[in-house]
Amino acid sequence: MGKLWPKISKIRFRRTRFKLTMLWSRVRKKPLDVRLRLLFNFWAENKRGEQMERGHLSLTERTIQRMGLFPDDRILDLACGEGLATRIVAEGLLSGRGGSVLGVDISDEMLRRAQNKSSHLQNVSFVCGSAESIPLQDGFFTKVLSVEAFYYFEHQERVLDELLRVLAPTGWVFLAICHYTDYPESLDFVDQLQVPVHIRSAAEYKNMMQRGGWEQVEVEELVWDSKTRMQRAGHDRALLLIGQRPGVQQ
Repeated sequence: MGKLWPKISKIRFRRTRFKLTMLWSRVRKKPLDVRLRLLFNFWAENKRGEQMERGHLSLTERTIQRMGLFPDDRILDLACGEGLATRIVAEGLLSGRGGSVLGVDISDEMLRRAQNKSSHLQNVSFVCGSAESIPLQDGFFTKVLSVEAFYYFEHQERVLDELLRVLAPTGWVFLAICHYTDYPESLDFVDQLQVPVHIRSAAEYKNMMQRGGWEQVEVEELVWDSKTRMQRAGHDRALLLIGQRPGVQQ
C-alpha cells in the first residue's frame, strides 16, 4: 500500500484540480471550447482517449468505408482525438498521389498523443483549433469526416458553414454520432459527458444541413448485430450524416 499511495494521491490531485478548473470556467462563463479543451486534456491524461478509440473502432471503420476514398483525396478529420480515424484513412491513401489527411482537435494533449501514434505515416499532419473557426485555407479538402464529436459543438450551424468553406466544390462531409433522440437508449450516457451537448433527431439534423446549403443530404442509421456491436462504447447503432458542398456556379 505504501508504494501505491503516491500514485493514488497523484490521481486524486488531478481529479480535484480538473473539477475545480471546470467549476471556475463555468463560474466565469468561459466559452464552451475552453471547457472542451480542459475536459479532453483531462481524458487524454487519464487514458480515456485510448478507451474511446477501442469503443469507436467499428463506427470509424464503417464511416470510412462509406466515404469511398480515392488515392489523391485530401481528408480533414475534425475533432480527431488521438487520431484513430486519421491513421486508418492515411493508411488507405497513397501519399505519392497527393493523398493526405489532416486532424484538427481542440485538445492539445489529445493531439500530442495523436502525433506520437502517427509518427510512421508521411501523409498525416495535425493542427490544434476550434471546429467553429478552422485554421485552414478555403476549398482545400475533398472530404471531411468527424466521428462522435458533432454534438459537442456549441454552434453547429457555424461549424457546418466552416466545413463548406474548407471543402472544395462538390466535396463531401461525413458526420457520425451515437447520441440522438431517435435512439433513446443513447441518452442514458449524456450525463457522463460533463459538458452541454446537442441531442437532436435525424430529421432535425437533415433539415439543418439542407438549410445550411448542403446538397445530396442523407441520414443513415448504422446498426450492429449482437456479434459486432460496439460493446465497449455501449451503443448498438449510430447516425451517419452525409452532405455535399455545391459545385461552382457557371
